[in-house]
Amino acid sequence: MTALDYTILAVYLLGMISLGGYFCRGQKSLREYLLGGRSIPWWAAAFSGIATMASAVGYLGAPGQAFHSDLTYWQLRLAIPFAILALCLLFIPFFYKLDVYTAYEYLERRFDLKTRVLAASLFTLLKCGYLGIVIFAPALVLSRMTGVSELWVVVITGAVTTLYTMLGGIRGVVWTDSLQLGVFVGGAVAAFWLLTSRVEGGLTEVFRVAGDEGKLRMVDWSPNLTTEFTFWGGMIGGTFLLLSQYGVDQAELQRFLTTTSVKHARMAVSWTIVASAIYGSLLFLIGSALYVFYLQNPDKGGFALNSDQVFPKFILEEMPQGMRGVLVAGVLSAGMSTISSVLNSLTTVALRDFHHRLSGHEGSVLLARGVTVCFGALGTGVALFGDWFGGILVASGKISNFFGGSLVGIFLLGMLAPRVNGTAAFCGALTGFAAVALVAAQTSISWLWYGAVAAGVAFGSGLLYGGFFPAPHNEQLYGLTWRHKRRLAAEETS
Repeated sequence: MTALDYTILAVYLLGMISLGGYFCRGQKSLREYLLGGRSIPWWAAAFSGIATMASAVGYLGAPGQAFHSDLTYWQLRLAIPFAILALCLLFIPFFYKLDVYTAYEYLERRFDLKTRVLAASLFTLLKCGYLGIVIFAPALVLSRMTGVSELWVVVITGAVTTLYTMLGGIRGVVWTDSLQLGVFVGGAVAAFWLLTSRVEGGLTEVFRVAGDEGKLRMVDWSPNLTTEFTFWGGMIGGTFLLLSQYGVDQAELQRFLTTTSVKHARMAVSWTIVASAIYGSLLFLIGSALYVFYLQNPDKGGFALNSDQVFPKFILEEMPQGMRGVLVAGVLSAGMSTISSVLNSLTTVALRDFHHRLSGHEGSVLLARGVTVCFGALGTGVALFGDWFGGILVASGKISNFFGGSLVGIFLLGMLAPRVNGTAAFCGALTGFAAVALVAAQTSISWLWYGAVAAGVAFGSGLLYGGFFPAPHNEQLYGLTWRHKRRLAAEETS
C-alpha cells in the first residue's frame, strides 16, 4: 500500500461517516428514521438492494468459489423468473398496501401475536449470525494489507459502519449504499480488466483454459440431493432461497417499502435481483480468470491459499498503486453496505415487533440509535469467530436457507390458505424449523434444499394442523389473503 492507496481509503471512510452525519438532520420521527417517510426514489432503493446483496461475502467468496470449484453455484440464478413473479404478485403488494414497517406485522394481522414474535425472532437469529460473516469478510483483505490483526480490523470495520448507520437511519443507508455500489462495481470491472490483461492470451485464453479445466461448467443435471449445486437444486431450492432473501427478509424488504408506490416497489425488487445476478456473474468470471492466472504463474503461490484469500492476494500483490486503494475500498464498501442494511433492519424489527408491540410504547429516534449500536457491538463480537464459518459464500447461503425457509412457509400459509388460523401457522413454523434442523443434522442433503424442505413442511403441516382448529372469520381476512384481497379489490372497484 502506498500513500495514494491510503489516501483513497481514508477519503472513502470519511465520506461514509460524513454522509451519515448529513442525513442525521431532520429525523424527528421513527417513520422518517426507519422508512425515510416513504419518499425514496425506486432506483435508489434498487441500488441499495443490490449493494446489500452484493456484500463482501460475494465480493471475495464468489471469485473464491469459482477458483476452487466451477460455476455450478450460478444455477441459483435459474430461479430468478419464478422468484420475481412470486414477489411482485404476492409479497410486495401485501406488505406495501398494509403500510407496515416490517413484514412480520402482517403475520399478527393475519394470524396472531405469537406467530409474529416467532418470525421476528427467527429473523433476528438469522441476521445476527449473518452480520458476523459480513463484518469478518473485509478483514480477510485489510489484515493482509496493513499487517494489523484480523481482530482489530473487525472492530474498526464494525465500529465505523455502526457509527454512520446510527446517525443516518434508512436514508443514510440507502444513499451510502448507492455510492458504495459504484465503488465496488467499478473496482470489480477494473480488476477483471487488469486480470485478463495479465493472462498470456488475454480473455480468449481465460475461456479456453478454464473451459478445458472444467472451471466453466455451469449446469449439473444430477438428481442426487446430496450434490451441493445442481440444476434442480438451483431451480427449486434457489426459488425458496431468493424468496427468503427478498420476500421475508427485512434487511432487503425494508428499502422496497421506502418507495412511493407498489409499482415502484416492484420495479426496485425486480431490478435488484436481475442486476445482482449480472454482477455476481462478473465475480465468478474473475474467479475463473484468477485460476488461469495462477496456473500460468505457479511461483506466485495462489493455489497454496484458502479460496477466499485468492482475490485479496491478487489485489494486494498485482494491482498498481491507486487502483489497489480503489479495490480495497471496494471490498470495504461491499461489506459496509450490507452491514448497514442489516443493522438498520434489526433495529426496525427490535423496535416495532418487540418493543412497540410488547410494551405499547413506540420509542424514539434516540432509542433506535441506541439499539443500532447494541446490534453493531453484537455483530462485531460474532465476527471475531469468523474463522469458524468456513467458505464465506456457502456459509452465508446456509444460514439464509436454514432460518429463512420456515418464514417463507408461514407467509405463504397466510396469503394462500384462508382456512389456517394463528395456532396452526405457529405449529407449522415450528415443525418446519424442526424438520430442516433434523435434515441438516442427520443427512448429507445439500444445504440448497434446506429452504424448500423447511417451507414445504411448514406450509404442509400448517394446512394439516388447520383442520384441528377453528377457521378465522371472513371479515378478519379482508385484504390479508390472496382470495380476500381480490374480493376486496373487486368491491372497491364496483
